[in-house]
Amino acid sequence: MARENYLVFARKWRPQTFEDVIGQEHITRTLQNAIAAERIAHAFLFIGSRGIGKTTTARILAKALNCLAVQKPTTQPCNTCDNCRAIAEGNSIDVIEIDGASNNSVEDVREIREHVRLMPSRSRYKIYIIDEVHQLSPGAFNALLKTIEEPPPHAVFILATTEAHKVPATIISRCQRFDFRRVPIPEIVKLLRAILEQEAIRYTDEALYAVARAAEGGVRDAESILDQLVSYADGEITFKHVFDVLGLVDWQVLHDLTDAILNKDVARLLGLVEDVVALGKDLGQFVQEILRYFRNLLVCKTADPKQLLGLPDDEIARMQSQAERFTLTNLIRLVEQFAELTKGFDSQLAQRIALEALLIRISKRTIETSIDSLIEKLMALSEEGVPSMPPAAGAGPGAQLAEPLLFEDAPPDDQSAAPKTTAARPELSAADAAKRPAPPQTPPGARVSAEEARAALGDPHVAKVVDVFKGKIVDIRRSPKPDHH
Repeated sequence: MARENYLVFARKWRPQTFEDVIGQEHITRTLQNAIAAERIAHAFLFIGSRGIGKTTTARILAKALNCLAVQKPTTQPCNTCDNCRAIAEGNSIDVIEIDGASNNSVEDVREIREHVRLMPSRSRYKIYIIDEVHQLSPGAFNALLKTIEEPPPHAVFILATTEAHKVPATIISRCQRFDFRRVPIPEIVKLLRAILEQEAIRYTDEALYAVARAAEGGVRDAESILDQLVSYADGEITFKHVFDVLGLVDWQVLHDLTDAILNKDVARLLGLVEDVVALGKDLGQFVQEILRYFRNLLVCKTADPKQLLGLPDDEIARMQSQAERFTLTNLIRLVEQFAELTKGFDSQLAQRIALEALLIRISKRTIETSIDSLIEKLMALSEEGVPSMPPAAGAGPGAQLAEPLLFEDAPPDDQSAAPKTTAARPELSAADAAKRPAPPQTPPGARVSAEEARAALGDPHVAKVVDVFKGKIVDIRRSPKPDHH
């Protein structure tokens, strides 16, 4: 007796009705309403990334138009009549699926034009599903224009593409356009959970979320990864199995790399890169994982990671502790730098050198303080208030000395160091003093408000607010206006 052929999950669990299609309710609802109202267009254009349901929806639409269980097109094809089964199996004589990549010449389109005039043999409509239609040659598109614009009443064209910008505007304008979206992670997880429960396979939710994230919104990719995991795992599918199957770098490496950046440990950074190369991991994928990891740190810094990341609790706790050691500005800068590195990284001849150079530059760079981070620190300090100091001796009228707001990488106090000398400042003339508005008086021990701190930043008489070249915040001191006479 012949053994039944095995079907992969992507084919075994392919949606057979509009309700089975996930993440595309805006499209399935429109098609069902059009069928119910008998407003069936003669040409459709399905646009979207790979594996999100374009061809599947086209087949369901073909079944809805040609189902023999009812006397007219229906929104609920029976999936049991001869037409429905033939369409699902891909061997219907009235539903012709064409690969645009291998049938892209003018002669292929002319053949379609000759056969489209013939009436369907067993169905209401003769339906042409042209996949990857953007692969047609310019001549083939021109030959198809008139046929798509005014096809016979019994003909329906369904064009599918992943690259809409390559489809001529003259073709797009003759079709009803439907843009398919990437499927959200929770909906993919729900589908994978239903498949595994039907297959009686144990799993962990962390593993399913990892699969859904790796699929990047593609249902077919998620089902293919799950199929591979079932073969690999011994019993229960776990989070670690996903890393092993996909060839991802263990998250402990990413934890260690982040700690090395925080500690400015160049030797450790280079050692981690060496370990990744020795394991045979793809450096381009490694850089992508670093970018995603720092994006996760950014989420931990700004939002609730348990709602947005779908990671194990211990991983989230570890990343939250690391995120607290970064400022928001530094995290954004790191994400931008790794994102810039990914551009054209696969085409670089010296990938390892490029990655190591960036890591060294990051670890060796003195902590930079931009205007944004300065305002951020000032606002944080203003919540508790900044203590002020008594006016400096010998200062001009109304002059006061504010306590330093923040020192970054400041040298320790050294009593043995040579005393610093300060050049004498010329006193203001009576006329200049009268013209200059007096700053607000702050009694000793009072607090400086956020408004006063911001005003200090904009005051042209503030001495040494920010050392732009070194990126450090230094002492903020009001000084009298020098007398140039």
